[in-house]
Amino acid sequence: MSQVSAGRKNRLWFEIDGSEGSLAWDAEQPNTLWIGSRKEANRWLIKDPSLMSPEARGYAAYPAGHAEGYPDTFVQLFKDLYGYVAAGDFRAPRSFPTFETGHYEVRLCEVIAVSARERRWIEVLG
Repeated sequence: MSQVSAGRKNRLWFEIDGSEGSLAWDAEQPNTLWIGSRKEANRWLIKDPSLMSPEARGYAAYPAGHAEGYPDTFVQLFKDLYGYVAAGDFRAPRSFPTFETGHYEVRLCEVIAVSARERRWIEVLG
């Protein structure tokens, strides 16, 4: 993530690399997902709600070709949170991040930093 790199506009970027394929997403181009493969041509997947699962489609407020945009992240987050509170069943599974989620993410980032520094795999424990 970078807000200080010259030319970057609050870049949030991630890549998941596997032995046979990779995925990369960049918040500066939020409607595209890069898909890399060892066995076929790399490709770009453009956001299209008609191709999404029913669960994911509920988070796509706009049709294909229209950017969801940064503010929509918070609209969707609070839609889930307020719906959860309104339902009143506080034992139900949560579809939004919690303090526990944030704690896990911080621990994950710490393990990634140690893994990079020590150049070795490190198990991430629950």
